[in-house]
Amino acid sequence: DSGATLKLKPETHDFGQVVATKDSAPLTITVTNKSRTDSVTFASIVAAETFSIQSDKCSGAPLAPGRSCKVEVVFHPLVTGKVSDPKALTFTDSAQNSPQRVELDGQGTVGGFI
Repeated sequence: DSGATLKLKPETHDFGQVVATKDSAPLTITVTNKSRTDSVTFASIVAAETFSIQSDKCSGAPLAPGRSCKVEVVFHPLVTGKVSDPKALTFTDSAQNSPQRVELDGQGTVGGFI
């Protein structure tokens, strides 16, 4: 393991109300390597059910000291009701504080008819 630590921003996010079976607007999570000397390698970045990763600019290459990368995630409720998941997005990596988690919330709502 490296001596690096990662900072995730934001650490929690509420997508608010999203019509069931539709995608929310994407949330960008910025991942910053707080180390001055050690790179961080990502083993996996996984979204829980009802959330999905739309773009992942972190996997595939080590994150150099002091650098940031971004992951975009969307809320895709399959049913109506409140969703609150403290482990909605999990980053498993070589940093000291691995795994890091982002808590995501949202509420699936009934869509209107056109």
